[in-house]
Amino acid sequence: MSTPSPSSPAPSLESVRDGSAQLQFGHRGDAVAQIQFLVGVFDDGGFGKFTQGAITAFQEAQKIAVSEADKGKVGAATLAALEAANKPTLDSLAKIDKRNKKVHLMLEFRKKVAELAERLTARGMEALITDGFRSFQEQDALFAKVPKVTNARGGESNHNYGMAVDLYPVIGGNVFTNPTAGNKQRFEEIQQAIIDEAEGIGLFSGVHFGSLGDKPHVQLLGEDVFNAKHKALPIYNANGHSFDAVWTEARKLL
Repeated sequence: MSTPSPSSPAPSLESVRDGSAQLQFGHRGDAVAQIQFLVGVFDDGGFGKFTQGAITAFQEAQKIAVSEADKGKVGAATLAALEAANKPTLDSLAKIDKRNKKVHLMLEFRKKVAELAERLTARGMEALITDGFRSFQEQDALFAKVPKVTNARGGESNHNYGMAVDLYPVIGGNVFTNPTAGNKQRFEEIQQAIIDEAEGIGLFSGVHFGSLGDKPHVQLLGEDVFNAKHKALPIYNANGHSFDAVWTEARKLL
């Protein structure tokens, strides 16, 4: 099989699953984006060097028997292993991500958020992701709002790199961004539980931002470890606007 050009349409996951096709370097499309989501690289739909490297590392870690020529390619066995490895996380994430905000979340952070969901469930509590990944343009639009809701421009927030989410309590099946007269105590209990459980698994809570804090905000790394404005943004710009380059550097700090 010849190597596809960088713009070759990707075969469907169904054809990969039944063994009639493989996904490989140069393919582009929704099937590639799904594989990228599972293997933990930025899911832009383009099968490039980061995706190829991540697939190779996954195959080696899982001891998947592939020929030398098929390393870094996604065939039926690799796809099955990727789906099996991610099922527990995806099942847990579904509890806290009913609005499908998981898109573009860094794999390690996604797993932590899934663990947070399980910890809240064990306490008889529920929360919902109301905001996850934001594009630079979306961040700039928030920055321009009056009255001001954020001091971070595009590229200066961990949301812009899939390393932060905002979480709010769910009470009686409904998500609340502010307490009401009848649920104030329960709202505050769940909100504090989100902070405590997040920090208990090594996440950073926005409660530590400034004098007022940002209680709904949870991110992968603390500001003193990996500041979006002064560390993530320069990496992103220096590597051809690559989110994967940012994630690669962030992983070194975990």
